[in-house]
Amino acid sequence: MGKRYTIICACGSSIATSTLVASKLDTLLKQNNIEATIKKTSYADLEKDIVALKPDLVLTTTNLKKDLGVPCLIGIGYLTGLGKAELERQILEVLHKKE
Repeated sequence: MGKRYTIICACGSSIATSTLVASKLDTLLKQNNIEATIKKTSYADLEKDIVALKPDLVLTTTNLKKDLGVPCLIGIGYLTGLGKAELERQILEVLHKKE
């Protein structure tokens, strides 16, 4: 068994869009036999969750314009469908670099 990753999905309230992003991320990970714990959070709690969980990757639904100290990708491709393939390529690239 390979590494188990921790990934945070963040949006404004941690209700709707982070749930959709997390669901699509989960599908991608399963298709690629990648094990991960996915945590949904709000932007207000994101920095606290990064410190507590030490994630391998953070997916947000907007550009936070700050360095969070961990790889961070904008997951808008999972909401609009535009750029989804590129987003998934980037997700897999980040995780494979963490192996």
